[in-house]
Amino acid sequence: MQLKKYVCYWLVIALTLISNVVVFAQKEEIQQLSDLEEPTDTSDILVAKGVYPVTITDAELRERLGSLSSCLELRSTGVVKGYIKTYVRIQTEKTRSMLGKRLTYFPLYEAKFQEYGVPDDLKFLSVVESALNPKAISRVGATGLWQFMPSTGGEYGLRTNTAVEDRSNPVKSTDAAARHLRDLFKQFDDWALALAAYNSGAGRVNGAIRRAGSRNFWVIQKYLPAETRNYVPAFIAATYICNYFQIHGLEPNYPDLDQQLTDYVNVYEGISFRDISDATGIAYQVIKDLNPGFKRDYVPPTTDGHFVIVPERVMPAFIRYLNTVSSARKYKLESIEKYTSADNGDGRYWVSNAKPKEIEHIDRFAARLGISGAQLKSWNSMESNYVQPGQMLKLYRPVYVQKHSGIRIEAPGAATISPSKPAAPKKNNVPATKTKPGGNQALLVQEEQAPREKQYQYHTMRRNESFEDIARQYATSVESLRKLNNLDTAKFGTRLKIREF
Repeated sequence: MQLKKYVCYWLVIALTLISNVVVFAQKEEIQQLSDLEEPTDTSDILVAKGVYPVTITDAELRERLGSLSSCLELRSTGVVKGYIKTYVRIQTEKTRSMLGKRLTYFPLYEAKFQEYGVPDDLKFLSVVESALNPKAISRVGATGLWQFMPSTGGEYGLRTNTAVEDRSNPVKSTDAAARHLRDLFKQFDDWALALAAYNSGAGRVNGAIRRAGSRNFWVIQKYLPAETRNYVPAFIAATYICNYFQIHGLEPNYPDLDQQLTDYVNVYEGISFRDISDATGIAYQVIKDLNPGFKRDYVPPTTDGHFVIVPERVMPAFIRYLNTVSSARKYKLESIEKYTSADNGDGRYWVSNAKPKEIEHIDRFAARLGISGAQLKSWNSMESNYVQPGQMLKLYRPVYVQKHSGIRIEAPGAATISPSKPAAPKKNNVPATKTKPGGNQALLVQEEQAPREKQYQYHTMRRNESFEDIARQYATSVESLRKLNNLDTAKFGTRLKIREF
């Protein structure tokens, strides 16, 4: 009898504890779901640190979202507002950097999305995924601008090995993202659901659809994993901040024009970044920044080719160089007319103007000019997403380098311009003074520096490794290795020069 009372006593305690845990879990779930509800119409300060505070109401937030065109409903929720606060108040410097990088990556996104019939406003998804950092790596191993996992990346032809990381290659990863998004939309016929599937996989989204008995994202939201249920709100916040950052006192860190106006070519030969720099006159670091998908600062030889990005203005010189090192193929410019400049002087960029004939969205108007709306807005310090009839708009156009010679075309600071050798005024409206189209650009030249000290890429010989193995790994020849190191053979532990930088 005593034993029965003892068992019953502990059974009651156990049931009470279980009941409390269940109630607590239910409260937690209710609290989590309540965060997703429509916020009350209260005012709040949403302005960058160090800037005079501006009060913005929820009604104004909803109005601004409503004025944006998008492939999905831009709903204002508490979660959306929370993400906007993060962009503005918590990660201010990261946001400024991201806003500047739009001018590098959005033109590529827009072109690729148009190629595959994907809405170009999905470019904001990359803001959510990586904050436009091509080398971003998540805690679970997702990598690049579009945060591909190895398995999904492999399905779309993205390679990862000791020499390349295609998930960090802006061209290849964007091409893969466009195809992946297109495939998800074919499956769900709804862009909000496609975005949710991009984050968590189609299986989880289908499971949420079955549980909710609906194909509306906002209905199935509570049945999705925690990260995914907030994914579309995060996309909405990214869309908002990229369109209205000026209102919140955010000043983007704009890149140089050489990193805004770029082009790419599929390269099959093995070449180093130093080769590209020497052939084009572009600084080594700029080549490296534009091509984050190559792990060892060189492009390995391949039968499929690797996309290499350079400033658009030096593409003719780069193509000319490729034809000097390739015996198997003939590289050609996409369009001879495109790469012909009326001004072949020593400047980098020249200024032209455009006047809209009617009210038009800036993205559509800019696309006809061969640039991005983000670029046009930054060059003209615009806040509106629409151009007006007769509005005088400034455009930056490249002065194409057909063949790089002894003059290295760079962006020197004011102190590097010798008073004894002033920059001569240019014809065809080429400015002879420093300009700021959203970065620290200079339309001037700098004479070749004194010969630099030689720098080399090195490799330490591993056990059972041969010259042939190393030559294949670094896209060079056995003869070149022997000549550079003045050796016929090498032993384990020998530090070998691979190539000069």
